Amino acid sequence: MSLRFLYSLRRLGLASFFLVCSVLLSAGAPPHPKLESLHLRVQRIAPDVYVHTSYRRYPGNPVPVPSNGLIVKTKTGALVVDTAWDPDQTMELLRWVADTLHQRVRLVVITHAHEDRLGGLPVLQANNIKVYCTPPTAEHAATLPFGVPTPAIKPYTVIRAGRTRLELFYPGPGHSPDNMVAWLPNQQVLFGGCLIKGADATALGNIDDANLKQWPVAVRAVASRYPKASLVVPGHGEWGDASMFKHTLELLHSPSSKPQTALSGQP
Repeated sequence: MSLRFLYSLRRLGLASFFLVCSVLLSAGAPPHPKLESLHLRVQRIAPDVYVHTSYRRYPGNPVPVPSNGLIVKTKTGALVVDTAWDPDQTMELLRWVADTLHQRVRLVVITHAHEDRLGGLPVLQANNIKVYCTPPTAEHAATLPFGVPTPAIKPYTVIRAGRTRLELFYPGPGHSPDNMVAWLPNQQVLFGGCLIKGADATALGNIDDANLKQWPVAVRAVASRYPKASLVVPGHGEWGDASMFKHTLELLHSPSSKPQTALSGQP
């Protein structure tokens, strides 16, 4: 370092010196990539039935993880199965229903108490939308920071809206102690939720609350109850036909399938 430079430092003062160093260091540091906002996606799968897919990023996983729910158009307003993954995407869901279906969400059903099912609950409650679940789901939801739905759903419940019939069924513990499925007999669409693995799934995903012994029993109970299901929608990933029951059972019984936890980047 030259004498002229040292002399200049004295004139600038130490504060100015550190300011110069800070600017030089920040100029040489690579910029942090800006993450794109996550937005809801809606797809029509049957007459008056739509899948809403929301997304979440997990640490160490550059690809956002999708989560599916249902929107059902009826004569008396839209029925929704599960919220989007977060409040922002749940607000997009409400706007989509208003702008596209020209309806208001009449009520929302929560199929189990995990963030991907009820993370948008505060938005629904702020908009005075009725949100229902089973008592076990409400009990578990009370331990989470998203709020608690109304525990009014029994293990077998039918919701009627005009000519639309939405059947809710609890087959026993599996992915979670409280996982329900939803059946639309008119369209022969079954929402299997996280009990049923997506057609593209290669592992069980998050099993933190799973009952691995009873999970196959629950899947068989659903398959036996709804043999006419022509379209099966899982909680995550690609939907398909009734062969997804067999696919889920194969994953449950496969020694090569490595279950993951929520921290590993899969739901």
